[in-house]
Amino acid sequence: MMFLLSGFGFLFSSLLLVYNRGYKSANLYLGLFLLLFNFITLTHYLYIYNNSKEIIAFILSVPFNASAYAIGPLAFLYVRSIIKDDAHFTKYDSLHFIIFAIIFIGRLPYNLSDWDSKLLIADKIVNNADRNLTYTYLNNFLTLRVNYALKGLHFLLYLIGIWYLVVYFTFKKSSLRFLAEQRKIVDNWLIFFTVLVSLLGVFLFTFGIMFLNVKDKITFQIEGNVLFSLIFSGLLVLILGLILFPRILYGIPTEKIPLIVGNNEMDEFDKVETESISFDLDYIEKIRLLLENWAAEFKFLDVDSSIYSISKDIDLPFHHVTYFFNQVNNEKFIDWRNKLRIEHSVKLLENKEGYNKTIASLGKESGFKSNSAFIQNFKKITGKLPSEFIKEL
Repeated sequence: MMFLLSGFGFLFSSLLLVYNRGYKSANLYLGLFLLLFNFITLTHYLYIYNNSKEIIAFILSVPFNASAYAIGPLAFLYVRSIIKDDAHFTKYDSLHFIIFAIIFIGRLPYNLSDWDSKLLIADKIVNNADRNLTYTYLNNFLTLRVNYALKGLHFLLYLIGIWYLVVYFTFKKSSLRFLAEQRKIVDNWLIFFTVLVSLLGVFLFTFGIMFLNVKDKITFQIEGNVLFSLIFSGLLVLILGLILFPRILYGIPTEKIPLIVGNNEMDEFDKVETESISFDLDYIEKIRLLLENWAAEFKFLDVDSSIYSISKDIDLPFHHVTYFFNQVNNEKFIDWRNKLRIEHSVKLLENKEGYNKTIASLGKESGFKSNSAFIQNFKKITGKLPSEFIKEL
């Protein structure tokens, strides 16, 4: 069951990273957070409940054991990016990962050691003789107790930072008379995310205390079973929240430039209220114009054109474009793009430029990868098959 939950977590976090592509999107931080937290939980579970020294040696060889010092910064950067609607990683943000880098470098000598040395340590772990091992054998900088204490303190500091951002943001916006639906959804999500991550942090810190104080592996296996169940279940709840409410992934799409009416500045309340609305009319028109220009350049004919590529082409955040199509335009991007492609093919036929082409080549020239996709979409949009349309012409 634990492996199933962990596998589901790895699958979803990988999909989040691959399909989101991380372009100007806070979801890159979220995907990395889920991926690393799953990795930490799974490796600790295998360390406790597995008796194969080869698997233990492999786990200890993976150069990501310092990832416990990355999950706090990733969660913090995710929440900050959602609140500010800006996921750019600056040179100063790299300071969040200094401890991660130090621990990573300190572990490299062991990671690069020979396999027999790793098997020797793994054998002592499997036979519960690892209590006499000093952690400095595995890491040149920290002892075992200092490492686990530092992990807990490090994550706690980032939790305080996350709570500050969420509470301050919620309190700041609570005085507004009107809040957009998308903002309400994301507000609730941020509170839910912060509470759940705090619980996961408590569970992980409790694991560290148990690890340092339990004298034998059997006792640890019995007492740690409930703890691991809670951690895996918490990750599952977090992932299910994202699947059941995908609008969470859009973030809070707001235009950063304050809306000015004529030459007069709005009063203070109106300024704040405008910033709280998910897409003002000017920003919607701006997106429409950018999309029209994109279409006018016939970029939809590129067989690989997608919502990811268009966000780069028009230089707007991916989640802004997604939110515009799904919530403002009430049309899926793929339907909008395919309609442009079919309109292009119709113009070719009406201008007699497509008469000498086969239906397959016409579809390919219109941006479709396959002949069947072209025929299906042509029928869906025009109500006729390409051959019927040509015959009527």
